[in-house]
Amino acid sequence: MAAFLANVGVNAGHPAWSALHDDGSFDLLPIPEAFEWRHPMLRYRDLPPSLGHVPSSWANRAAHLDPDLSSPSPTYGDNCRRAARAFTLRRAKRGDLIVFLARLKPASGPAAFYLVGCLDIEAIASDLTSDPGTGWWDANAHVRRSRASGEWDSFWVFHGGPCSTLFDRAVPFTRRETSALLGDACMWPDHRTELQTIGSYTRTVRRFEGAGEEWLRAICRS
Repeated sequence: MAAFLANVGVNAGHPAWSALHDDGSFDLLPIPEAFEWRHPMLRYRDLPPSLGHVPSSWANRAAHLDPDLSSPSPTYGDNCRRAARAFTLRRAKRGDLIVFLARLKPASGPAAFYLVGCLDIEAIASDLTSDPGTGWWDANAHVRRSRASGEWDSFWVFHGGPCSTLFDRAVPFTRRETSALLGDACMWPDHRTELQTIGSYTRTVRRFEGAGEEWLRAICRS
């Protein structure tokens, strides 16, 4: 088995952020869709009003709620066939784990990276090039978008088992954790901030076996 690390939620390129609260709880804000798809897309106005910092101009924008770990059928989707950042997820199988990393910002102070949730893979719908009909994937953002646009571009959807969840408290993911997982491959150039360096190493989905996998699984069990 293996564990994957996937970077999710809004990032420094968005005029919005996912909020980190004083008690360690957080609000994970999904990225916006590129286009204003019709039904059945979710809008930012449909999300909880406390969900991070959302510009008022985003109220009617379509939200790409992925992963969706709070629904009765937790899912995560990605373009594993077309997007280089997600190629490694094509090696995922039932029993593997996807751990989610996000950029969170406190009310005062700089943003940082944190582990925010996990999905233990129970089933996989791979290379979807047409509507698969009704199933556990119905609420996933990629399926919603394809049903709205009529375009099915070989994306994959992963179904989570009972251990899939957003964490109650965010788990800091600093230089120490990054170096521990990536080992000697990790370089920290002086001209980049720690946040920029971690972001560059986690832009693509990472796969871990052995000690790295065990560490990520231990975080999800704690």
